[in-house]
Amino acid sequence: MASRWSVIAVLAVGFAVVGAQSAYAQCKDIAKAAKDVKFDKEVKASKGVVYLALAGGNSSKPNDCGLNPTNPGAEWAGWGGPLVEDNASIGEGPGTRNFITIGGVRYQRGIGTHSAAKFVYSMASGSYTKLSAVVGMDDEKDGGLAAPECGHGGSSDFIFSVDGKEMAKSGVQKGVDANKQVPGKLIEFAIPAGAKELTITITDGGDGASCDHADIGDPMLVLSSATAVEPVGKAAITWGTLKAN
Repeated sequence: MASRWSVIAVLAVGFAVVGAQSAYAQCKDIAKAAKDVKFDKEVKASKGVVYLALAGGNSSKPNDCGLNPTNPGAEWAGWGGPLVEDNASIGEGPGTRNFITIGGVRYQRGIGTHSAAKFVYSMASGSYTKLSAVVGMDDEKDGGLAAPECGHGGSSDFIFSVDGKEMAKSGVQKGVDANKQVPGKLIEFAIPAGAKELTITITDGGDGASCDHADIGDPMLVLSSATAVEPVGKAAITWGTLKAN
C-alpha cells in the first residue's frame, strides 16, 4: 500500500496539472458568452508571440497567457470594472462579458474595456520587435445596425506610446457608420531597441463615454525570434488564422 505521503504527493501533482490547465483555458477565452454576438470570421491565436493580457498572464515575465499591465487595475476601465477576465468584452459589467467582436470579426485573444482606460506594460522582459493589434468598438453595442445604441455604437480613440513617445494613433473609431459596422483598424509599429514601457490610452472619442465598449483584438508583441506570417484577407486582420463561421 502506498504511504500517505506518496498519495499526497500524487494528489498535489494532479491538482497542479489541473490548475495549470484551468489557468490556460481562462487565458484563451471566457467560458460562455452572455449573449450571442454575431460574427462572420474568427481570428485564432498565433504562436511564437507574446499576447497582451489582463488576468491570466504575468506582469514581469510573460507566461502562456501573456503579459499583464503594471498600472493599477482601477485605470483599466472607466466603467464596468474590475477587469478580471481575459479575451472578453466589457459587456454590461461583471458576469456579462461576451467574446470580443469588432466589425463582424471575433478575436480569440484580446482586451475588452470601456473608455476612458489606460494600460501600461513592461517591455523589459523580452526582446520585442513589433506590436500588432486591431482596435475598434465591440459589436455588442451595434444594436442590430438599424438602431445602434448612442447613435453609432460608441466611439473611442486608441493611442499607443513607448517610453512616452507616441507610436500610433487610431483616430476616432465608431461602432457603426452609415448603418454599417465599422471594421477594426490595424495598428502596427516597430518596437524601438531598449524600449522599457508600452502605454495604451483609450479615450471617449470626444463625445462622452456612453456606449464606449472598446476592444483591442489580437494584441501581440512579436519576438525577435519569431517568423512573421503574411496576413490573410483584409488589412484589419493580423497574423491570426481566419476561419469562416
